Amino acid sequence: MRFRFRLIAFIILALLVLVCGYQVYWLLNFHNEQYHKMELAIMNSMSNADFKEIALRITDVHKLLELDSIPPQNQNGVMTNPSYKMPDVVVRIESKKNGVNIWSNAEQMNISVQQGFHRTIDSLKEVNVVRFDSILHAELSLLDINIPYYLEYVDIVNDSVLMRLPDSISTTERLKYEEYIFPFTENNTQAYHLYLKQPKWHIFKSMTGLVCVSALMIVLLIISYIYLLKIILRQKTIDEIKSDFINNMTHELKTPISVTYAAVDAMQNFGMGDEPEKRNKYLTVSKEQLTYLNSLVEQILTMSVEERKNLKITPEKIYISAIFEKQKSQFLLNSAKPVTFTIDIESEGLAIEGDRLHFGNVISNLIENAIKYSGESVDIKLSAYRKGDTTIISVCDNGIGIPQNLQDKIFDKFYRVSKGNIHDVKGYGLGLYYVKTIIDKHNWKIEIESTEGQGSCFNIIII
Repeated sequence: MRFRFRLIAFIILALLVLVCGYQVYWLLNFHNEQYHKMELAIMNSMSNADFKEIALRITDVHKLLELDSIPPQNQNGVMTNPSYKMPDVVVRIESKKNGVNIWSNAEQMNISVQQGFHRTIDSLKEVNVVRFDSILHAELSLLDINIPYYLEYVDIVNDSVLMRLPDSISTTERLKYEEYIFPFTENNTQAYHLYLKQPKWHIFKSMTGLVCVSALMIVLLIISYIYLLKIILRQKTIDEIKSDFINNMTHELKTPISVTYAAVDAMQNFGMGDEPEKRNKYLTVSKEQLTYLNSLVEQILTMSVEERKNLKITPEKIYISAIFEKQKSQFLLNSAKPVTFTIDIESEGLAIEGDRLHFGNVISNLIENAIKYSGESVDIKLSAYRKGDTTIISVCDNGIGIPQNLQDKIFDKFYRVSKGNIHDVKGYGLGLYYVKTIIDKHNWKIEIESTEGQGSCFNIIII
């Protein structure tokens, strides 16, 4: 059983680790994929911003030419200016396939065209970095990339920064930024360097929902795993307790049956039935044992009824002194060891509302428990008093006490402090469970104060 439990626990734990590991792996891969997409989007944004900046400079050049001169009309009425010729934009297409110069893909052709524009336009009007920065900011905003950044216009050949926007970034602050390089000249002599502040953290923040859902799922899995282990452990404990109960109950049932059988056999086979004194003695013993056997059956049936939620409570006025005196008389008559009772009631008229039969059984079970778990003799104190609107009824003894770590378990069904099938103390683990059941049915409370080796005190609190 123990090996099976460990195997099941290990398998569940392994599955839990695999699920959690896969979830973390998936999140990391998703983060890296999103980061790669963002890198491509940033480079495309820089390319688009560069195209738009070139287009605006071309417009500026045309406006400047229109202001510089008004060309004369030819005979067809067309405006001409023979002194100026707009430079041609030449795009060189290169490759070495079958002797024909072509680019390998459209992206490279776009780069070539863009660099060709730069070669022509840059000679007429210098790059407007401020305008490029403004356009780039708009492009990034459209992609919801609202991350602090700064921009550098760099001369790669001379390894110098021609312009930086903004210019107030400290060296320490720059360490938090990641660099994206966009060269725009044919020989890669000049480039834009874009520095974004912690773009990976930006991706992580955008994944907050996914991370929270994944974390919640992992937490729920862990909670479920712990709950499942508790259920398995509880079931294992219940199985052990049931086995212990069966062993103890077998002994408890066998004893009165054996004694009764022996008494009847003595009267039938050994002539004891002919002597009135001995006959009465054996009949009395048989009756006592059958009464004890009946009490065992009754308590088991009571627990069975309670589990079906059909246990009925019939409230009536109960005088506590009458219950105490009745229980005292019964145990003084039938106890197998010397018992001393002390009764302390605030007033003879102190009464409560409850079920007379079940309340009497509760006090009886607590007294029986005190007698069982004590030495050769026992002193039992029964007390009752009012404290404000609360009535407190106590059953205290000077027995062996209950260890602190077991006090939360003594009200569990079938639970006994004695271990295994050792029968130094008779019992079947239902007495205190029955007490707790009846107390709960009345909406009362029960508390225990116990010190090992000194005794126990059960307090019933009635509000």
